[in-house]
Amino acid sequence: MKKNKFSLKAVAIVLAVSLLASYVIYQCVLLSKDDMETQFALTETVYNTIDTKCFVVRDEHFIKNNVNGTTVSFAKNGERVASGDTVSMIFKSSDDAVSYLKISELEKSIAHYEELSGQANFQTLNIDSLTDKIDNELIEFLEARDNRQYDEAIESADVFRDSLTGKQIATGSSLDFSKQLATLKNELTTLQNAKYAYTEVKSDSAGYYINGSDGYESTIDFKKIDEITVDNVTKALESKPQAVASDVVGRVVGSFTWYIVCAVDTDETINLSYDERIYINLPYQGVERLPVTLHKIGDRTSDKTLLILSCDLMDESLADLRIEDIQIVTEEYTGYKIPNSAIRTVDGEKGVYVVRGNLLGFRKIHILYSTDSYSIVDNPDGESGYIKLYDKVVTKGVELYDNKLV
Repeated sequence: MKKNKFSLKAVAIVLAVSLLASYVIYQCVLLSKDDMETQFALTETVYNTIDTKCFVVRDEHFIKNNVNGTTVSFAKNGERVASGDTVSMIFKSSDDAVSYLKISELEKSIAHYEELSGQANFQTLNIDSLTDKIDNELIEFLEARDNRQYDEAIESADVFRDSLTGKQIATGSSLDFSKQLATLKNELTTLQNAKYAYTEVKSDSAGYYINGSDGYESTIDFKKIDEITVDNVTKALESKPQAVASDVVGRVVGSFTWYIVCAVDTDETINLSYDERIYINLPYQGVERLPVTLHKIGDRTSDKTLLILSCDLMDESLADLRIEDIQIVTEEYTGYKIPNSAIRTVDGEKGVYVVRGNLLGFRKIHILYSTDSYSIVDNPDGESGYIKLYDKVVTKGVELYDNKLV
C-alpha cells in the first residue's frame, strides 16, 4: 500500500514538472514572437554631402520706373522675357489693379464653364478611361504639393476638379451652367468697359525676370566671378542687404549661367575635380538633385577651399535664391535601407532573415553603403537568394534560422 502511494506521488511530481516545463517553453515561444520586429524592404536614395552655406551670384540688371501706384507683375519669377516685353503694370489706384486682374480671372472662369457645358452635351465618354485619368490627376496634384510646386498644384487641382465634374456628367448627372455663364459674362462686360489708368513697365533687355530686389545684387560682381576669394564669400554670407531704390520694380538676369559660391573644409574637396558635373540639394527650398558644374576649385592651401558651381537652369523655385543652406552631393546610393541590427552572417555570407508566409528564410545582401545605424543594400546582378523589394525583413529577433515557423 505504501509502495503504491509512493508511485502515485512520483507520477504526480513528474506530471507537475512536465506541465511546468511545457508552460515555460510555451512562454518562451510567445516571448520570442513578441520580441520579433520586422520592416519592409523599400527603395531609398541616400547621399554623402558637403553641407555648407552658399551665396548666389547672377548677371542682374534693374528694371526701373518712377511712377507711383500699385504694381501688378505679368511675368513669373524665373520666366524668360524678351527685350520690350511687358513685365508689369503700375495702376494709379489699387481698385483699378484689382478690377484689371479680375478680368483675367473672369475670362478663365467663362472658358472653364463653356468647356464643361460642352461635356454636358457629349455623353460618349469612356468611364474606365476617365476614372484612370482622375486617379492620375490626383497623384499629380499630391506630388506637386509634396514638392512645394504650388502653381502646378493649383493647376492640377483645377484639372482634377473638372475631370470629376466630367464623370458626374458622364454617369447621368444633369448639370446646367447657363446661369453661371450669364452672370460671369455680364460682370466681364462691365469691367471691360471701364477705364483704367496704368503705366506699362517693359524689360530693356532679354533674360530671366525676377520681381523686385533683395538688396544683394551688387554684393559680388558677376563679371569678376573668377577673381573672388574665400574672404569674399565669407563677407558676402555675413553681409546685410543694401537699401533698394524706390524706382526698382524688378530685375532681368542677362546670362543663362549663374553661380553658387561657397567656402568648405578643404578635406571635403579631395574627391572633387574641375569641370565635374555633380548635383546639389537645397533642402529648405525643396530643391533636390539640381545639376551643376564645378566651375572652379580653390588652391586647397588653407583650411577652407573656394568652390564655384555654375548652373544654366532657371525656374520660379531658383529665381529667389541668395543666401542658402546647401548640400553638395559627392556620392549617392540607391537600394534597400535596412537597420544594421537586421544584418547577420550565415556560412560566411552577409544577409537578413525575411518572413514569407509563416516561415523564416535567409536572404543574401550586397552592401553599398553603411552608417553606424543602417545600411543601403541591393542585389546587383539580380541573382536568386538575395533580398527583394517589399521583403518583410526581421530587424529584431532571437534563434533565427531557415524554415523556422513564426
